[in-house]
Amino acid sequence: MKKLLAITLMLAMLVAMVGCGGGDSDSSSSSSNADTSTDTSTEANTDSSDAEVTESEDPETHVFMFKSTGNLFGDLMYQGFKEAVESTGNLAEYQSPAETTAAAQVALVEELINKGVSSITISANDANAFNAISKLAESNGVKLLSSDSAIDPSVRVGHTIPTTIDGVGTHLVYAAIMILAEESYEKDMDMKAKAEEILANDTFADDPAVIGVLSATTTSPVQNLWIASMERELVRLNEAYPGNIADANEGSDDSMLDIKYGNDDPQDSVTQANAFISEDKVDVIVSPTTVGMFAAGQQLQDGGSEIKLTGLGLPSEMANFMPNGPDDEFDAVCPFMMLWNVIDLGAVSGAAAVASVEGTFDGSVGSSFEYDGTTYTAIEDPDSDGSVIVVGNPFVFFQGNMDEWGSIL
Repeated sequence: MKKLLAITLMLAMLVAMVGCGGGDSDSSSSSSNADTSTDTSTEANTDSSDAEVTESEDPETHVFMFKSTGNLFGDLMYQGFKEAVESTGNLAEYQSPAETTAAAQVALVEELINKGVSSITISANDANAFNAISKLAESNGVKLLSSDSAIDPSVRVGHTIPTTIDGVGTHLVYAAIMILAEESYEKDMDMKAKAEEILANDTFADDPAVIGVLSATTTSPVQNLWIASMERELVRLNEAYPGNIADANEGSDDSMLDIKYGNDDPQDSVTQANAFISEDKVDVIVSPTTVGMFAAGQQLQDGGSEIKLTGLGLPSEMANFMPNGPDDEFDAVCPFMMLWNVIDLGAVSGAAAVASVEGTFDGSVGSSFEYDGTTYTAIEDPDSDGSVIVVGNPFVFFQGNMDEWGSIL
């Protein structure tokens, strides 16, 4: 196992929470007091006595569908989605399949179309799986949108993301480098500059850093895009500062990472985390999925492994694997991590769905809608031919703010 040479992103994927790219923000979610129950059964809640509701004679039904049931990330997204939809006098439903497969999602989408809902916002298991069913949706007047993990641009009205793909991918790399060099994260710091400073000093010249990834499914659109961004940044950094970063996947022409897939399933993720531990080849695991983060944190801590962890995690799930203060920051399994405000991500997605059905938002570049005093405008998607709505900025969770956010997300 590689010794950490410095006793010696900004990724924060969590966006301001709301995104992931260069700077980190401390703004709290307006939905932070929402019920974060993990009951993922079908929900159609028409009680909006706690929200300011606009009168609607014929309320529309807007559905949010996550990759599968039993995922706190999806539960929290629905909290925001429901709040935004019901604030307009419409109805919200939470419908997700039991299995994390594209086929299960498509079957459920068909059922919902036949039921006569107005819109379905999907966090997809496979971007291209909905192309055929989109014709049925169109003929029935059902709007298809996506959030977090995209469906194909040709069949969606719009897609909502917390931040850009490269904002996430590059900062996951910077976080891994900083953690291996035992460089603390400080609020609002430039993680890219710090990572390049570490490499410019040849910190890992005698023992090059080896990075592993514990991802979701092999077909998961957003995870695959983040990983591709990580690969591009590793190649760039390796060319600029040679000898500091090892090729963890020798023999592959297109990957410097050791990648394993936990299928966003807790037990599968545990199995893959244990494989990293038993192989003992990587120095840090980057997990761009909350299910993988929790599984890896548990196994690394229980096994007393020296492998470190970072990625995209929920503070409420990761608190036991993170430092209590600056003195023990690098004794912890996960010194710091990122994510975005999943409640706000869901809320903006819900507002987009309502606006699309009302006809005030068509997803084209430049089209916009308002929610909670903010105007959101569709921009060109840098990662596809479609457009995207970007919610906000990246956010890092570290020992300095975990007490605050642990009770929120």
